[in-house]
Amino acid sequence: MSSAPVALVTGCAKPDGMGAAIARRLAAEGRAVVVTDRSSGGIPNDGDVAAERPEDSLGELAAEIAAAGGSAASLLCDIGDEASVANTLEEVDRRFGRLDILVNNAAAPQGADRADILDVPLDAWETQLRVNLTGSFLMVRGAVALMRPRRYGRIVNISSMAALEAAGRSTAYSASKAGVLGLTRSLAMDVAGWGITVNAVCPGLVATSRSMLGRRGEDRHAAMRARGERIAVGRVGTTGDIAHVVAFLAHEDSGYLTGQAIAVDGGGMSPYTVGRPDVPQS
Repeated sequence: MSSAPVALVTGCAKPDGMGAAIARRLAAEGRAVVVTDRSSGGIPNDGDVAAERPEDSLGELAAEIAAAGGSAASLLCDIGDEASVANTLEEVDRRFGRLDILVNNAAAPQGADRADILDVPLDAWETQLRVNLTGSFLMVRGAVALMRPRRYGRIVNISSMAALEAAGRSTAYSASKAGVLGLTRSLAMDVAGWGITVNAVCPGLVATSRSMLGRRGEDRHAAMRARGERIAVGRVGTTGDIAHVVAFLAHEDSGYLTGQAIAVDGGGMSPYTVGRPDVPQS
């Protein structure tokens, strides 16, 4: 059993990702953190540069948090699989006896879904929905079951600016992330009477390996700097920027804020969209 508030964060295996940053931030604020991912090394996107992270980066994250004086455990969980989600939440309850915070950060890898609509296969569409939307539903359903008896909880769903603004060649991803906003708003109404808040964070362009697929080294940094110049604040976001907002929403003092979608995009959306797809001239 844990006397400290317990936070479960999904999608934490990529060391430079938002999930890892969120887990570190919550642990630094005194939460016992459970970090999860479908694979101990994370699931690669199409175009990922090989050998960018350790084979057990998830376990290393938990060890890093513990070495810094925090409390952390790592669990494998496929959020799009009902049995896997149930097993994970049962294990959290068994080990800690409570769940105070859920951060739904895990997302389906980029791949064949990022194409012209005529070239998007059905299985790519279904993968985005199964992980991003159904996975969020399964996690919040299980989390609410643990939160309701204690009449307290903080749920933060990571959506995307693509749910709020048009993003080219992202039909499946955008639809799934827009669905997360609908889930967030409706669930917030359903659980408010139990002292549970539900909010969403919509990141814009954030400097992670996912943002610059296929690029490496100085080429990646130069591309990020160039795209950052098109944002109102003059830079791309950091994972720390996202973690800061999540930590605020996860705090016990945020109890009057629920059902909201908070854009964290530096005041400008334009760099998130790569541009309009080329249209052949007839």
